[in-house]
Amino acid sequence: MGQGIAVLGLGIENLALADYLLDRGKHITVCDSRERAALGERYDMLARRNVDFRLGPGYLEHLEDFEVVYRSPGLPLFEPNLERAAQAGVYVTSAMRLFIELCPCTVIGVTGSKGKGTTSSLIHRILQLSQAKVDGLAYLGGNIGVAPFEFYRDLRPDDVVILELSSFQLEDMDRSVDIAVVTNITEDHLAAADPLNPNYHKSRAEYVTAKTNLFRHQDNNGIAILNCDDPTSRELSGAIPGQLMMYGSEPQSCGAWFVPKSGSEDCGCGSDSCCGGGDSSAGPSGAYTIWWNVSGEKELLIESDRIQVRGLHNLSNICAAALAAHAAGADPESIVAGIEGFTGLEHRLEYCGTFQGVEYYDDSFATNPDPTIIALRAFDEPVVLIAGGADKGADYTQLAQEILNRNIRALLVIGLTGPKIRAAVEAATEWLHKPVPEIIDGGAKMSEIVQNAAAKAQPGDVVLLSTACASFGMFPNYKVRGNQFKEEARKLGESMK
Repeated sequence: MGQGIAVLGLGIENLALADYLLDRGKHITVCDSRERAALGERYDMLARRNVDFRLGPGYLEHLEDFEVVYRSPGLPLFEPNLERAAQAGVYVTSAMRLFIELCPCTVIGVTGSKGKGTTSSLIHRILQLSQAKVDGLAYLGGNIGVAPFEFYRDLRPDDVVILELSSFQLEDMDRSVDIAVVTNITEDHLAAADPLNPNYHKSRAEYVTAKTNLFRHQDNNGIAILNCDDPTSRELSGAIPGQLMMYGSEPQSCGAWFVPKSGSEDCGCGSDSCCGGGDSSAGPSGAYTIWWNVSGEKELLIESDRIQVRGLHNLSNICAAALAAHAAGADPESIVAGIEGFTGLEHRLEYCGTFQGVEYYDDSFATNPDPTIIALRAFDEPVVLIAGGADKGADYTQLAQEILNRNIRALLVIGLTGPKIRAAVEAATEWLHKPVPEIIDGGAKMSEIVQNAAAKAQPGDVVLLSTACASFGMFPNYKVRGNQFKEEARKLGESMK
């Protein structure tokens, strides 16, 4: 085993880590598959600080030359060079692992197959309001795009850090956060779909294990917040070392829940009037109330007519965020105000506009079937659905069933998985005994896709980009895909004026 430190991959997270290590007088070597020209300003900045480089195809060779290696989350732990280094005694770790070890204040970690970005952002919004009242600050980082070592120097003991954490950031974690939130655990990252991020999990069991590192190493003072509507989370509830809080669509002994605004039988309050009446058949667009019992008694938190984000999945995210913010010390007024002012995240069921009576929604962040299923349940209106892209090894059977059970005006299939989704829908009709909705080839370019969708939509319909697949092969990433959709929808609206 050698000496020195290697930083593998110069992405946002490791760039901030390199800066932190250099500030502390460490000598580091950056190893990256890209050459100098591709690294650009990042190379120039670090070269001025006497950093060594190993670049190009052989960048992972001879890692046993180092004492410590910080890997990028996109680099698999089972990469042969990493395995050989670990067997030789090299300490293989990560920036996130180091940050959680060093962080001087309360850390809230949020993970899940989907919903973790929305939930962590809402927690951050709430805590910004509450922390301002006690001369503290709230910081948001992690998988959401901000490296926590960018703000590490500014942290004080009374601050709070919210981290959105992917399974790849958690898979080698040997310590847990103070407050852990799990939105759901379905199936994702079981194939290497992203050419720039080749990491994946060899099995669903490995994926679940990675997620549970968020709370697995807590002590009795730790708090874990799990989704009671998620089967895997329910199974894990018995493994919580500290305090367990649950949330979802059913009343909880310790937690938060949402119910249709329809009277006493739904909220479990025993009063005929506490829910304020309402539509007993409330659906995705109906009236709901959110309740919680963090004070020891059941209390109304907020009603859905004061909430700006759409869909039952967002009511679930709100429950989780409220519990986490409360656990971190937020006052009830800040929690309610934060929820009221939250408009959601870009590319997550994002409203793009209404053109000729048709609403357009960008849900490009839906890169596997589960969030697309959730998105479809957010609408009672007829939907023109755009689905397909790069294959991540997903099974589209449940998505096909949901498509047949929803009010789908037309299904536009795109990308390499378009035929696979079409076949799944057609196969599902045989055992569901339901008619196949109109299925057409959406096109190869976003301009064509949006025009084809608009041609099928009628006033009162929704055009929904919720692909259930990764973007690669057609678009560089989900953000580019979503931005192109929004731009083409805007152009369509202007042409209709």
